[in-house]
Amino acid sequence: MQAIPMKHMKSTSLLAGFLASAVVLSFGCSKQADQPDQGWTPPVAVTSSIDSLAGGVALRKCFDGIIALQTMRDMSVRCFVLRKIVGNSNSWVAVPFPNLPQLSWVIPTVGQSDGRIFFPRSRATNNQLMVGAFFTDIAKDGKVKSEADRKWVVDRKTFFGETGTNVSLNEAGFGTGNIHDEDICLPYCLYGTTLTLDGRVDGPFSSGVFHSSDSGVTWHEEQIESNFELLGPMVCKTEGYYYYLAIKYPVYELWFSRKSTGSGSWDEPKPVTKTFAMELGNYAAMAEDDTVHVCWMDRRHNKWRFDLSGPAIENDDIYYCHQKDSDSKWSKDVDLSKGVLYCYAPSISAEGDKIVIVWAGIQTAGKWHTDYDPNDIYYVTSKDGGNTWTKPLKVTDGAKDGMTAGHPQVMLLNGVIHLFYIQGKMDLQQVGGLTKLNQPPWPIYYTQRPFPN
Repeated sequence: MQAIPMKHMKSTSLLAGFLASAVVLSFGCSKQADQPDQGWTPPVAVTSSIDSLAGGVALRKCFDGIIALQTMRDMSVRCFVLRKIVGNSNSWVAVPFPNLPQLSWVIPTVGQSDGRIFFPRSRATNNQLMVGAFFTDIAKDGKVKSEADRKWVVDRKTFFGETGTNVSLNEAGFGTGNIHDEDICLPYCLYGTTLTLDGRVDGPFSSGVFHSSDSGVTWHEEQIESNFELLGPMVCKTEGYYYYLAIKYPVYELWFSRKSTGSGSWDEPKPVTKTFAMELGNYAAMAEDDTVHVCWMDRRHNKWRFDLSGPAIENDDIYYCHQKDSDSKWSKDVDLSKGVLYCYAPSISAEGDKIVIVWAGIQTAGKWHTDYDPNDIYYVTSKDGGNTWTKPLKVTDGAKDGMTAGHPQVMLLNGVIHLFYIQGKMDLQQVGGLTKLNQPPWPIYYTQRPFPN
């Protein structure tokens, strides 16, 4: 599962990659074979993005298969179900999805064992947070039906304690939660706004989990952190713990907390890494058995460049670590992307001791390179629970022809790696002396391969 920070998230400026200085400055890297791996099936277009790299799919395990969910510009949802045809051939079938209440841009949570899907939303009014979770059910035959629209109210005091009238409450940002039988965890991050003599400032803060133990009928708030702001929350469940992960802002660190699945309170939050990528950083996490696996964009080796036309330019690495329920600390983190100069938005999946991580990137490029410039999809695997890893291999080979691939989503199921990614070519047209940045939808492709031996 991949986390997407909600607040302060800035769109990558297309001008940064295409209209900035044409001077090429490539940074040294240990270049390895840049040939695509031949084990993948020919890519098949399943759906289209909203606008170039915007609007991909979210992959979730459901029952004994996989579903792909895509939120559209009008906040409607497309749902695709993986159907096995014959042998190793698979196809994705679009299934009708019910209309949802007006939503913010959210990532759905799916119950793997029961097919329940919920979409959270919130609205702040009169110092209260109006929270809703719209539940649907997907059956094993792929039919989807509406179940319930659960609503509850949380007042400002619950989040911030006693405050003055100069403090206002804002909407909450949500992330991927967890459904396990009747137990549901919905991670949130929110901030208040304080009116001072010098103007408005962010704060106070509250981050934690909305928890229901009765399938969403009633909810209560479990605050994890209130001293600083967190973004892009996620909850993963191992055999013995719930893990809460989020990005600490504005210092750009990845933090976590955990609590026993039986009872008890959340541990004091601690950092997973203090070198999380900055402006456009992203991470992904997944629980498997008694272990939570985490990968992220890391800035420790990047050559950060300020850019007036958009977010700062970074060339980040992809790092990984894990923690078992019996461990008191995380494993030593490891750089998975050696030899790839620019790396973007990873995705991770695990099945037993097998793990696969994918990301978009390129081995060598100019100093103003962005995720909207030509990139390919890379992947690495581990077959011993994350202790050792293969070297990066390419899935696509279009960057050399000016093609941009990005926002990959991966799922490992029954020894097969299933992969979605967006791919297209930028078309920057001049209109009245100005550059038109809006792009048409790009194809979202699907490919697969057996997990490498």
